Parts: sequence; structure tokens; C-alpha cells
Amino acid sequence: MELRPFGTLTIVTDPDGLFMLGSTSAGKRIIQELQSVRLEGRVRGTMTGKAAADWLTVDDDGNVTLDIRVVIQTDDGAQVYVHLDGRAQWPERLGDGPIYSRATLEAGDERYAWVNHLPLVSKGAVAPGGGVAHELFELV
Repeated sequence: MELRPFGTLTIVTDPDGLFMLGSTSAGKRIIQELQSVRLEGRVRGTMTGKAAADWLTVDDDGNVTLDIRVVIQTDDGAQVYVHLDGRAQWPERLGDGPIYSRATLEAGDERYAWVNHLPLVSKGAVAPGGGVAHELFELV
């Protein structure tokens, strides 16, 4: 198996869109709305609309489950749904360590139908200031 570079998903979080729900049945629930998203690589586009967030859960040992969902509009006008289902281990501090995810892209536009079944994974990291960059790779 090889990892073929696919692109970079760069996320800027919304400082006014942070919701700390506390302990729930799923763990400590945090919802972080996204301010902007840019995908560069084999697909190029930016976030469209406002329905974009990361739904995180954190257990007492710092094990994090991430659920990032966003719709991007490609530079040539197609809409592509992007979903990252990730895990991180941040026992010391939230955001301190790598993020590993399975990435899914969905498109109804026939020009992008080829993305619908791509096996993608990513490695991401939180940058100083709260942004996140995920390097996406296709499994080949």
C-alpha cells in the first residue's frame, strides 16, 4: 500500500463559535464552528455556506474523537462535501499532538464523481492561533 498526496485541507476556526457542552453520554462534548476552509490539491475550493463545524468528544484520558464536516465550492463551481472522521490523543492539552483521520469526499457534479469512492486518510495538526492543516493522502 502507498500513500499518494491528494492535497491540504486548511481550516480556520471561528473564535465566536466555540461551544463547551461539558460531560455528556459521549464524553466531554466540544463543538467548534469553522470560519473558513480551503482545499488545495487535486480538488481546489473554499468553504461555502455556514454549516461547517467540528464535533469533538474527549474522554478523561485525553482520547479525542473528531467529526469535521464542511461543504466546499470548487474553483470551477462544483459543490463537494468533505467529512473527516478522526482520532487524536491529547492527554496534556487540547490540540497538542497529531490528528489522524479517514477522509470522505462526496460530489453530485459529474465532473467530480471520481472523488466519491476515493480511499483517503489524513494527518493534521493544530497550528498556533487555532487553525488546523490536514494533509490528505489517497491509499493506492
